[in-house]
Amino acid sequence: MSKKKDNEQKPMIAALPNGPYYYFTDFEPKPIDGLTNSKGETLSNLKGTALCRCGASDNKPFCVGAHSKIGFSDRKETDGHLDKRIDYVGNEVTIHDNRGICSHVGYCTDNLPSVFKLDEEPWIDPNGASKDEIIETIKKCPSGALSYSVSGKEHRDQDRDPLITASKNGPYFVTGWVVMTEAKERAEKVSEEHFTLCRCGSSKNKPFCDGTHWSIGFKDEKN
Repeated sequence: MSKKKDNEQKPMIAALPNGPYYYFTDFEPKPIDGLTNSKGETLSNLKGTALCRCGASDNKPFCVGAHSKIGFSDRKETDGHLDKRIDYVGNEVTIHDNRGICSHVGYCTDNLPSVFKLDEEPWIDPNGASKDEIIETIKKCPSGALSYSVSGKEHRDQDRDPLITASKNGPYFVTGWVVMTEAKERAEKVSEEHFTLCRCGSSKNKPFCDGTHWSIGFKDEKN
């Protein structure tokens, strides 16, 4: 399935103030059984799914209202100093990296350590592997922090169906051009086709993941 046309309604995520994400995939109001107005007319509304983002739901990934009990705040705490893109120019491929939106899932360092090097500076060596190996690894980046250019043309997005995945003890992986209502807060030159959303409740870059789930030991045994 290719990118939806501009006149087609895309699935949408709304981050409710100090509350859950609300995920809409159907924009035609549906009748609600057992709910009428004073005239006896059945009322209709959009149907969506409330997804936990405070980290405290006991029915993850669904919201059960725990955000109000724990006093969850969606305040963005980062000062944005990491929100900048650095280009690593190689012989065949240029790697673009924005640490400010990285979710620190580790697919790059785990899959291609000859290019993506932990605890080294510079941490990216664009000549450390073949062009094809680098491209395949960057395609696995869920947050959109990594992209690449070949012959001066940047490749940032992919061609996938809309999907939200509750990753193992980590963020929501969002792919397939799902519209995020907070997109205006995102960094420039990042993918709108894929990104990661915090679900541990502790990211300083809410609603986006900043890798804090790892440092606080966030667990979701059901997913």
